[in-house]
Parts: sequence; C-alpha cells; structure tokens
Amino acid sequence: MTIAIPIWQNRVSPVLDAATRLLLVKRHRGREVGRKEIVLDPMPAADLATNLAGLGVDVLVCAAVSDPLLQALEARGVRVERHVCGNVEEVLRAFCGRQLWRSEFRMPGCWQLPTCTTGVAGRRRMRHRHCRCQR
Repeated sequence: MTIAIPIWQNRVSPVLDAATRLLLVKRHRGREVGRKEIVLDPMPAADLATNLAGLGVDVLVCAAVSDPLLQALEARGVRVERHVCGNVEEVLRAFCGRQLWRSEFRMPGCWQLPTCTTGVAGRRRMRHRHCRCQR
C-alpha cells in the first residue's frame, strides 16, 4: 500500500490543491518499506490525479481538497481520507493504527461522528463507516 500525505512545515498541508510537497510512504505487511518526498508542480486536477495514480498511490490523507480533484482521484482508484490535520508523522501513525477518527486529527468543524445510542459496538460501527478503515 502506498500512502500519500501533502505536507507543509511538517504538518498536513491545509489544501491539497495548493500543496507543493507530498510524502509518499510505501507499506507492506504492516511495515514501512520506503518513503520519499516529491515536489508538486501546479497542474490541473485531472493531471494531478493521474500523476498520483501513476505513482501507485492507494490512499491520500489530506485536509481540504476541491471537489474536482476529489472526484478525479476517486475515479482513478485513489481512496481519499480528508479533513485530517496534524503533524505528518503522528497522522501517519494514526492512519496505520486506524486512529484517524480521533478528534485531534480532524479539522475543526469539518467532521463529527454522529451520535449513537447503541453502546460501544454502535460507536465502533459508525466510526468505521465514516473512516473506511474496515473496507
């Protein structure tokens, strides 16, 4: 699996469309097997999505992303986990540990779990439905 995270000052870049750097992390069987940082040149959404898919990106973890870029990425088979903020290394650990649903990694006001009154199992079910970590 290849995970991509747009970065700005060691944090998740606030807007994917304007990001100039991207961290690519390759994982195999639960372990990191490689990483590299690439420079992103300004380009149309469709071209950026094609380039990321060509790099083998399976999942892109980002904060904000425009609808055209989101649709282009998803059309090319890239899963997008958006509304994520924080230190890049902490976000990467949270993603790998299936903890991105935690509030410290969510942009304020952008994402909230619906309230669920069915107990722990219900909250878990709702959480997984939104973060897609069980898919």
